[in-house]
Amino acid sequence: MLETEFSERDNMLKKLKRIVKIVQNYFKNGSQNVFFSIGENCLADNILNRYEIKSFSSPFSSGRSNIEYILKFEQEGYEGFVDKSFLKYEKVGNSEVARNKKYVETKNKYNSLCTNGFEFTHHDVISDVKVRNTIIRRCNRLLNISNKNIYMLYHHRLCNETDESLLVEDLKKLKHIYENRHNKVFIYMFTQVIVNDPSERTISHNVVSGINIYKLNTLDEWAGDDEDILWARCDDDLISDMIKDIKANAQ
Repeated sequence: MLETEFSERDNMLKKLKRIVKIVQNYFKNGSQNVFFSIGENCLADNILNRYEIKSFSSPFSSGRSNIEYILKFEQEGYEGFVDKSFLKYEKVGNSEVARNKKYVETKNKYNSLCTNGFEFTHHDVISDVKVRNTIIRRCNRLLNISNKNIYMLYHHRLCNETDESLLVEDLKKLKHIYENRHNKVFIYMFTQVIVNDPSERTISHNVVSGINIYKLNTLDEWAGDDEDILWARCDDDLISDMIKDIKANAQ
């Protein structure tokens, strides 16, 4: 009897949490401020989510890509984004992922995992129609945003060969696309600088051509099997400073 009561209480709590989340998302989506992530992997989306400022998932939230792929699909209104003629399965370690191979070449240099075509890391858009329709809805949502204050978070994965000026220029082009839809647009790009001494761990913020750039001096690259390192939780003190800055700008 007691076990049944505990089970019923747990179910009620789960339902209540779901209702609270629905209400929170309603107010977020109805707000003038809109927060979403745009790549180059899932980390930016994870950060927005755990700091509870994410408005919704974008087509780029949970994949591997780079600003050049994103720009091309944005400029074309996502034509061919989930078209099977451009999609194929490829191996990443022991996993198989769906990739759009419409665009593969890039002018700039990026982390090697982000230059194999647009990767749907967690979505099987080839075999699963429901998943494919979910991605299409996300694309349409972005195409229809207007008269909002848009805050985009872009994680540029560690790559010492990147031409930062070219990266900024491409981020500016994306900014202009959304400004032309009558939005105010703020792009926040963050990346790592690896240091050896814990005393050198810090964060810097600069605005270059209207793009906010945060450089986080960290001890470890956000990669590998350690979840705390992979999701940058080991550097949450620095990330927290960045999020506070973004929130302050959104007041």
